[in-house]
Amino acid sequence: MREFCVKCQKEVEYKVLKNWRQKIVKGFEVEFEKQEAICNECQHLIFVDTIHEQNSENAKKAYQKKVSHETITIIESIMSKYNIGKRPLSLLLDWGELTITRYLKGMPPKKEYLDVLKKVNDDPKLFDDILQKNHQKLTKIAYEKCMNQLKQLGLSDQYEDEIIQSPVITDEETFDVNLEDHHDFTFDVASTDEQENHLEYNDLNQKDKIFDVVNYILSLSDDLTPLALQKILYYAQAFFKVFYGYHLFENHCEAWDHGPVYPEIYHKFQSYDDMNPKSGHCSLTEEEQFFIELIMRYFGCYSGKSLERMTHCEKPWRETRKSLASSQTSRKIMDQDLIESYFNEVSKKYNMLSITDIVDYSTALFTRVL
Repeated sequence: MREFCVKCQKEVEYKVLKNWRQKIVKGFEVEFEKQEAICNECQHLIFVDTIHEQNSENAKKAYQKKVSHETITIIESIMSKYNIGKRPLSLLLDWGELTITRYLKGMPPKKEYLDVLKKVNDDPKLFDDILQKNHQKLTKIAYEKCMNQLKQLGLSDQYEDEIIQSPVITDEETFDVNLEDHHDFTFDVASTDEQENHLEYNDLNQKDKIFDVVNYILSLSDDLTPLALQKILYYAQAFFKVFYGYHLFENHCEAWDHGPVYPEIYHKFQSYDDMNPKSGHCSLTEEEQFFIELIMRYFGCYSGKSLERMTHCEKPWRETRKSLASSQTSRKIMDQDLIESYFNEVSKKYNMLSITDIVDYSTALFTRVL
């Protein structure tokens, strides 16, 4: 292996050393395997782009693993301590009803969310205050379970005679259990009627929905590049069609020199300064948000250049580029049928029974481009 050495002022052979290092990532100290390129002649460090990218990805994975493990431990403690389920806890905290479920499946939360969970776990009085403030969000049975648990902890005696007005729910216990188990991350392809309904919705919003998807992607990461954004959009669109039977958004991508590109997104997000999410209400459904979060977990951990090389390995981009000259602004649209056919084959090859199985493909693809 050869690379330019600044000290020797020439291309030299180098060796790679591996060591375990500590690093602060988003406020958390993580340990990860760091690679260093050493010049064989002067024994000084050499900067190698691919090694730098791999180190960044290793640090990100270590961060995700550490935060996920800590989050799961805290959530399980909260659920046990206060006798509350996943969905009721999400609702009680004014989060999306699948938020806690996602965290228990390994999705690392933002720091502010984790801080809330820590405080709730450490302070039963705080949980009690939140419970009394948001009790109307829970079923009567879920509320009473929490109340009984708090009383055993010596709290909430003052609320013993309070009458709580809960929504009228038929067979409340069954309602609770069904919603708890509803999202086990195994999805069937949408029925014909469902596809028609979703397509009708997308037809009305096709000019705007891709921007909603981009905004949500940007809200999940503060270090995404324009190049990485394009590839994550591509994988989100491709795999969403595989698992749900309809498109996440109705926009065509083009086979540019650096991989699949959505032109309207390219023109709007060309620099780092543009990569800021807009605040406000998210119009995406819970399932769409969760799906994008998984795509970010499985593909967002890689650099833009790595993702570019990954798309270059795949048939849809290669087939589309066959008749094109090497030009970034080539306007050749990638055929939707070609993309769908390829990723359906990927799904079969990797025996993808649920969304979480996407990780097997992303890992194998990244290993191939190293």
